[in-house]
Amino acid sequence: MADIPRTALERVLARASELQTTTPEGAESVSEERLLEIAKEVGLDLAHVRQAIAEERARLPMAETESGPMLDSLGPASLGAQRTVPGTPDDILRRLDAWMPRMESLSTRRRIGDRQSWEPRHDPFGNFLRSFGVGGRRLDLVRVDQMTASVTAVDTTRSVVRLDAEIAGMRRTQRNQAVALMALLVLLWGVAAVPVVFLVSTGAGTGILAGISAFVGGAGFLAWRALRRAYRNSVDRMHLRLEQLLDELEQDRLREPQNLLQKVVGQITAR
Repeated sequence: MADIPRTALERVLARASELQTTTPEGAESVSEERLLEIAKEVGLDLAHVRQAIAEERARLPMAETESGPMLDSLGPASLGAQRTVPGTPDDILRRLDAWMPRMESLSTRRRIGDRQSWEPRHDPFGNFLRSFGVGGRRLDLVRVDQMTASVTAVDTTRSVVRLDAEIAGMRRTQRNQAVALMALLVLLWGVAAVPVVFLVSTGAGTGILAGISAFVGGAGFLAWRALRRAYRNSVDRMHLRLEQLLDELEQDRLREPQNLLQKVVGQITAR
């Protein structure tokens, strides 16, 4: 979206201040028509304003997720990508709904208006796909808790598409693995340290105990870093996949995939 000139910005702020003093107490929203009138008054491009409204409506309020020092250190519990692409909301959602089950191993969860969600398939074939991928391609979105597409029309030919992926479950799993590993290391430290404790009184076991403690602490730190790096790499791949889906929507390449059997049948019928 184009930058707003300072002169226009000053008019917007002045008009906003005026509205603040004239709006009845308790009114916390402005209609789209009124907002467009205000934008026209201050000289803003209405096409840009409509796109900004569509982008704001496409934003999905995410539910509160569990937090904590370890969870927050791992990384985000959700990620999203947004872009304006050609097509109507119904056409875009139809293409996405045809694509997700076959190419991402995600099954439809629900659709409400111009918002649709998917979740990983919970069947043996879905587990097989999660293990081996499709056509040699890694399925990066199969570990999401939920994938949501929000589509808002800008005009008759363009829509704002926002893809949101909730990955709180994957983050909790990574945290639990770290906790379990650290507990195991503490247990091993206890098993190894107990015999050495009897030598501490003589002074011979002090160095050994310190060495065991340093080894266990270093192993725990390296394991935590590895788990955190693995999680962040997964998040990066998921975000890249969201952007790739938007690329394909933008270039109008996201069509219902045709499987090999359908192609063969089609060729035989044509002959």
